[in-house]
Amino acid sequence: MDPHRIMSTSTAPSSASSDADSLNHDENPIKAVIFDYGEVMWMQSRNVHVYRKIEEDNQLFDNSLIPTLVSKELSAILPKGFQEDLLTGIYTAKDFDRLFLSAYNRKFGSRVEKLKFFSATEYDHEAVYEEAVLTACRKLRERGVKTILMLDTYHVDEKRNGRRIPNMEKYFDFVIESCKEGVKKPDPRFYQIALDCADVQPEEVIYVDDSKINCESAAVLGIRYIQVFNSMDMLEDLQEILGFDLD
Repeated sequence: MDPHRIMSTSTAPSSASSDADSLNHDENPIKAVIFDYGEVMWMQSRNVHVYRKIEEDNQLFDNSLIPTLVSKELSAILPKGFQEDLLTGIYTAKDFDRLFLSAYNRKFGSRVEKLKFFSATEYDHEAVYEEAVLTACRKLRERGVKTILMLDTYHVDEKRNGRRIPNMEKYFDFVIESCKEGVKKPDPRFYQIALDCADVQPEEVIYVDDSKINCESAAVLGIRYIQVFNSMDMLEDLQEILGFDLD
């Protein structure tokens, strides 16, 4: 059995194929698809080169950024609830970078004076996206299905204009950022904001995310979801629900 799952809020969990077969597109018209960003549109494993470029440009140790992100040195200096506050707009990426730099120097015994990491938007053009998913977004829009990018993210700086990932307007009708809304996943209020923004009802929407917790939160509102294990399976399941090709 494929571990990939489609969940209808009106049925018990079952295999992806059996759930999809039970959905009749004519009876349940889908007007919008909400996509998560990380591990759906953008895969960390395919973007390690961006971290390497930042390390090289700042004369940092090789393979040192990600270990610092999960280090005890960083955990020790982050204020309580910092991640939540960063993603809901209280702190900015620049605030994080100052703390990260301090943790980096402690961890490696270095004396780096300046470092842009989370606030380094100049590296956005280096990002690699899941082309098949982007193509699907274009196809959805061509068929009149609204596309929504709903992401937990941060304000880059004190201007507090959000993250503003380049070129997303080519693929999405709406981009909804947690830092601008003051609420993040899996809070059901964030999902409701997306529904209101697109003027759709929960039963008219498919939610796509790799996180089980986030998917279950969508289900609380009555939104059908696809939990992502890999993009190809996800797209097959989405096509099965919609009844038309996305490639």
